[in-house]
Amino acid sequence: MKTILLLIPQGETRDLIFPLLSASYRLICCEELSAAWDAVNRQSAAAVLVDLARAKEQGLALAERMKDHAPFSVIPILGLIPGLPTEEDAACVAQGFFDLISLPCPRELLLKRIDSAIRGSDSIGFDEMEQMLKQLPSNIFLKDAEGRYVFATQYWHHLTNADDPDWSIRGKTDMEIRKDKQNAKKAMEADMEILRTGKGTNYIIEEKQDGMDEFLELIKRPVYDKNGKISGIIALINNVTEQQLLKQELEKRTQLDTLTELLNKRSTENHIRMMLEPPEKDWQYGAMMMIDVDNFKHVNDSLGHAVGDRVLAEIARILRTNFRVMDVTGRIGGDEFMVFLRDIADADAACLSAQRIQAQVHSAFQELEGSVSLSIGISLYPQHGTTFAALYRAADTALYDVKKNGKGAYKIYTAE
Repeated sequence: MKTILLLIPQGETRDLIFPLLSASYRLICCEELSAAWDAVNRQSAAAVLVDLARAKEQGLALAERMKDHAPFSVIPILGLIPGLPTEEDAACVAQGFFDLISLPCPRELLLKRIDSAIRGSDSIGFDEMEQMLKQLPSNIFLKDAEGRYVFATQYWHHLTNADDPDWSIRGKTDMEIRKDKQNAKKAMEADMEILRTGKGTNYIIEEKQDGMDEFLELIKRPVYDKNGKISGIIALINNVTEQQLLKQELEKRTQLDTLTELLNKRSTENHIRMMLEPPEKDWQYGAMMMIDVDNFKHVNDSLGHAVGDRVLAEIARILRTNFRVMDVTGRIGGDEFMVFLRDIADADAACLSAQRIQAQVHSAFQELEGSVSLSIGISLYPQHGTTFAALYRAADTALYDVKKNGKGAYKIYTAE
């Protein structure tokens, strides 16, 4: 129960007011200004009701003192007057009074006037709130129950007309103002789900506009009115580009071989397995290549590891330039590489690829002491298997046969 301070001397006015308010508020009665000020200091009063005639006799001192002290300046002071206010009475509002109440006054109307004063002092204006929120670095926005913007503390450059000083976001939807319509649709779908379920959501979007690539984190929560009904959405936008790029870089490092920047062994296998998993594919034929660098140990031992690293990096470059984005290319061992060619016409396509990379590697390292060449074992999908394990075994067997018979060649697996 809220506390109301009555600065009203004993008499007809107090006798009239007290029974009207005692059931709704805790009442503290004072007759003197000093006692009222002490009460305000001791108690957390929600409002002060003052006999205006008595207050004017004392020079409106209580209102002046409360107005000058921040903790009390938000407590509304209401002046009680008999009958309609005079111009002199109305002037008291400028002296710190929130409102004037004419007596006698029906109980319901009196309670409503007091509650309105308390709510008004407890709240801040919409424009004032918007200006306060604009001081924060994050973008905060409010939408109504139809998904239309009420305000946004900052206009980000992904919006149309955001550079126009006369342009306002108020009353507009994401589809109307966002340059990226796909992200706009995602935002509106998320909003509709919040309005339907009452459950907030967090998600990250990528914006590519005006030559910039940014990642924005959106944190959205429902807003409820005093009856518990969802009246809109409050949201926070944080620019998480730096964190997201770092995350992507770390993920990239876990998937790539540091020296060659090809997929590492684990990622190569995972990518091929995912490619083979769907029972219905948009391609029919494929090929797996197991590639071994011939005489690599001799290069390392005789010319040093720096030269050996250069050899591996150059072979990786040759593989990257000769195979498509849809193919999988990786380094699976010290001097071993694997390629999976997706959607090839026939076995000849795999053979031509093998011949091409062998020729380019031979040309690249002609000046090196010792011969650097490639031995390649090839298995075909689906002839030699439809799983990673089956294709791996077949290609590895073919590679073994090449190495056993002189190196520097390629062979398609044949069952013996």
